[in-house]
Amino acid sequence: MKLLTEYGIHTEDSDVRAHVSVVNRCILAFRTMAGRDAITRLDPPLRSARQPGVDAVTAVGWIVPVDEIEDLRTLRFYSWPKWGRFTPELSTSEKGSLAVQCVIDCLAAGRFPLWIVAEENDERAVQIRGTDIVLSGKTKIQVKCDYRSGPAPLGTGNVFLQQAEMNPLRMT
Repeated sequence: MKLLTEYGIHTEDSDVRAHVSVVNRCILAFRTMAGRDAITRLDPPLRSARQPGVDAVTAVGWIVPVDEIEDLRTLRFYSWPKWGRFTPELSTSEKGSLAVQCVIDCLAAGRFPLWIVAEENDERAVQIRGTDIVLSGKTKIQVKCDYRSGPAPLGTGNVFLQQAEMNPLRMT
C-alpha cells in the first residue's frame, strides 16, 4: 500500500483558499491562515477520505465547521452555467478542473474577494491626476472541489482541510 504524501493546507504556499461547494452552487473563500488557525484552535481529529473507484484511503484531513473559519465568505454563484457538468462519478482531476474554472469565472465577474494591501496615495501630483488609492498584491489561490461542503441543509456545514494525499490513479 502506498503511503500518503504530505500535501495540504499546512504545506501549500497559498494566500487564499476557494472551496467549491457543488451541492450549494457556491464558493467558500477564506484566507489560508484562517483555516490553519481554525485547525490549531479546534484541534479536530484527522479524518480519512477516498476517491471514487479506489478501495484505499486517498487523503486525510480535518473537518472544520465553516462558522469556525474567521472571515470566511460564502459566494453564491448560482448563475455559473457549468454546475450541471459536475457529477459524483467524475474523477477527482475532472472535478478539480471544473472547480478551478468556476473560481476563474467568479474572479472574471468581479465577485471573488481578494485580500490586498490598499493605501491612500499621498502624492499630491498623483492625486490631482485622479488617483487616490493604490493597490498592490500578488495573491495565490488554492482551489478545492469540496463537493458537499458549505451551508446546511444541502451541504455538511463544514470544509475538508487536507493534510496528506495520494494519487493512486495517476491522474493530474
